[in-house]
Amino acid sequence: MSGREEWQSIAAEADPDEVRERIFTGYKQGKPFTPYVPTIALPPAIEWVLDFGCGVGRNFPYLKSIARQVAGFDLEPMIQRCRELAPEQIDLLSSDWEEVSRRRFDLVFASLVLQHVDRDDCRRYLEDFARMAPATYVITRLQSDFGANVLGLVAESGLFEVRECAEVEHDSEKNELRQVGGRSFDEVSRATGNLHYEVLLIPKPRI
Repeated sequence: MSGREEWQSIAAEADPDEVRERIFTGYKQGKPFTPYVPTIALPPAIEWVLDFGCGVGRNFPYLKSIARQVAGFDLEPMIQRCRELAPEQIDLLSSDWEEVSRRRFDLVFASLVLQHVDRDDCRRYLEDFARMAPATYVITRLQSDFGANVLGLVAESGLFEVRECAEVEHDSEKNELRQVGGRSFDEVSRATGNLHYEVLLIPKPRI
């Protein structure tokens, strides 16, 4: 089981700690359920940010510190759990992608989400991101659950310029992200490894 069915199953877990563990592996072994602060620079003066695949709101405290207004999108069962478990309230929570994708944001924030999305849906979401916001931040495991290089799908889309690309890992002492290497986006988008990367995507002008 993978993709939507898996995450609907995760949302249905009775134990809130099990939900957090399934979202953030290692939580039950002591990793704090706190946001990862990006190691790459994000755009300044953010009015609206969209937490795409918001889960139960792990990123909300950080996003509220950088944006005036925060929206969260996820599957309906997870949005229901988010309403119960989120550490902070935000301005909009929705499972209606048709409605959310009609809005404009200053930043789409996709943290450890696209690796769990199948190829076709990932391509469609990338098309929407390019239309919805002037910048999209992605942190992802390179290989998805469906055997696709996530950043390869970004490259194939031809929709974005990549402003920054950084290899990152979890710093177990500080419980935060740290950069561990520098590889070009072109190289990473064709790689077969399975490390984690951050990228900042800027939509190319539409002709």
